[in-house]
Amino acid sequence: MKPLEFDDVAVRLGDRVIWSHATFEIEPASITAVLGPNGAGKSTLLKVVLGLIAPSEGALRVLGAAPARGNPRVGYMAQSRLADSLTSITARDYVGLGYDGRRFGWGRSPDKHAVVERALALTGVTSFADQPLGTLSGGQRQRVALAHAAVFQPDLLLLDEPLAGLDLAAQAEIVDLINLIRDTTGAAIIVVAHDLNPLASIVDCVLWIARRQVRCGKVDEVVNAAVLSELYGHPIEIFTTAHGRRVIVGLEEEFAHPHPHGHDHHDHVHEEPHAHLEEIYREETS
Repeated sequence: MKPLEFDDVAVRLGDRVIWSHATFEIEPASITAVLGPNGAGKSTLLKVVLGLIAPSEGALRVLGAAPARGNPRVGYMAQSRLADSLTSITARDYVGLGYDGRRFGWGRSPDKHAVVERALALTGVTSFADQPLGTLSGGQRQRVALAHAAVFQPDLLLLDEPLAGLDLAAQAEIVDLINLIRDTTGAAIIVVAHDLNPLASIVDCVLWIARRQVRCGKVDEVVNAAVLSELYGHPIEIFTTAHGRRVIVGLEEEFAHPHPHGHDHHDHVHEEPHAHLEEIYREETS
């Protein structure tokens, strides 16, 4: 069973086509990077998988079934996390919120303590688990957010801009952690990002969204001059440095001014009231 299958899927918000003709499959235990300019619909794609936005055309299956809100087999780390505002709560208690949301709405686990401790250990949070979130570094808080999203070891894990706002050293730590989660749990992981280079060592596939088009395949099948030139409608050149970093020439304007919080501009404008799972937890348990 494929974790994710898209068959000619299109999404419209109002009278605007976000993207269309999306046909691809995600393999089990794989890591897929979702790339593209601001406003292309990267976060929209995650919301479609989560059942928050219905496709206007085509069909998709998430872990063999139709997408549905609150699927306990799908983990989600949003761009704007509840951890950013609950600065006085401890890391352990914040991860426990992920357990509580699913326990009361979407299934029961016999031992909250064991489930939470396993998530803390997997993400390397145990040593600072009893510190308030407000005292942690950006990289540490991202680890906590990952523990929250992966608390039930989902089969499909969606990460929206997990590297945003981190320095290079912290980015490298989170990339290693994403790879560890994949290797330990066997989850298929989809990572929305603005730059492939930090993820290049762990990514199996790339899903690139631009000009209402979606391309998916192995890294070299998508991140090449021919495909990107077709996607953007003008010549693109790609150079590889001695250290293996890809330098893409021709997209300078696309990536020169990213949204300060990593949001896709158009996605943010059309965001639904229940765009984040923390809000769905409250809705389901009220």
